[in-house]
Amino acid sequence: MISADQLQQDRQLIIDWARRIIPIRAISPKSGGRGEKERADEICRILSEMGISNFTRYDVEDDTGTVRPNIVVRVGDRPRTLWVVAHIDTVPEGDLGLWTYPPFAATVEGDRIYGRGTNDNGHAVFLSLLLLQHARVGEMRYSLGIAFVSDEELGSTYGIQHLLKQGVFRKGDIIIVPDAGSESGLQIEVAEKSILWLKFTVKGKQWHASMPDNAVNALREASKLITELDRVLHEKFSASNTLFQPPVSTFEPTKHEKNVDNINTIPGTEVFYFDCRVLPVYDLDFVLDTVHDVVKEFEARSKARVTYEVIQKEQAPPPTPENSEVVKLLREAIRKRLGGEPAVIGIGGGTCAAFFRKEGMDAAVWGTEVPTTAHRPDEYVVIGHILQDRDVIEEILYGR
Repeated sequence: MISADQLQQDRQLIIDWARRIIPIRAISPKSGGRGEKERADEICRILSEMGISNFTRYDVEDDTGTVRPNIVVRVGDRPRTLWVVAHIDTVPEGDLGLWTYPPFAATVEGDRIYGRGTNDNGHAVFLSLLLLQHARVGEMRYSLGIAFVSDEELGSTYGIQHLLKQGVFRKGDIIIVPDAGSESGLQIEVAEKSILWLKFTVKGKQWHASMPDNAVNALREASKLITELDRVLHEKFSASNTLFQPPVSTFEPTKHEKNVDNINTIPGTEVFYFDCRVLPVYDLDFVLDTVHDVVKEFEARSKARVTYEVIQKEQAPPPTPENSEVVKLLREAIRKRLGGEPAVIGIGGGTCAAFFRKEGMDAAVWGTEVPTTAHRPDEYVVIGHILQDRDVIEEILYGR
């Protein structure tokens, strides 16, 4: 049983780590950032201060020449390893006007720490550091492995996929990814939807806004295309699976690039993106065939021309079986520590777990968190949730 004094000390440790890590903008170059190197360097300093020197860096350059770091720590000498995977990259803050708290600062209010990346995935980073801080090597049932990885928000090419290629993980290891969950802590994610990101470019004819008859308004035509894609995709791929939350495929227009600088010019080019989260029952190639048909039918009615390209395409792997060892261990530990009966679920978000599943390695996504806070203004993490998750993971790591 952890004493009240120890809990208070651990709470302060989490706050101190957050104040060092969250202000470092670990954003992908493709989202306007400089990558995760500075944040990784800070995590390495924290590890060194904790007396941990046997960590390994797996740095790799991306296609922009930016260093994308990954840090792997192993503690113990057991034949099998319990892995906790935490991603250190984060998304941009978005509209600053929507924030009450400064996004790249760790603002503490009661049991909450506010800031971009505090939840996604600072929760797992702080949890991992706490597990390392209190590692009791002689009492472990498994060695403890921590992977701090890059590039999760944009596909994990330079993060967990890179580590898998390096042979860091072994079949038979226990793999937990604290990157989704519920406030009760009673949900274990075993399946994810397929992910398809598309970029559309609509070419019209730029002209003076007072003479629209001479123009082909790319904004208007793009708006029509967005509406048509939205309707057809939702109608055609309408299956439902209650394992997932939400239970249906989603097709969302998201990012929109700048067109013209002035009000009195009709734009000749419009660029927008779709984020599609598709139930595994559908083949993404079939979705792309449908997109192609919609574009061709649209061009037959419009004077605008359309091109599109695939930014990300990840067909969902088979789910982690409900009777797998990692799910059984989590269920037992959750029952003992939280006193409830956990349910298995699927989600629309993509996590590092999908890449383990593709390699035939069972992985579970679990954590106690507020699921509505990631990627939103005033993102926050609850300190008590991190402490509770530490108890559950330690039950697996040390329990008898």
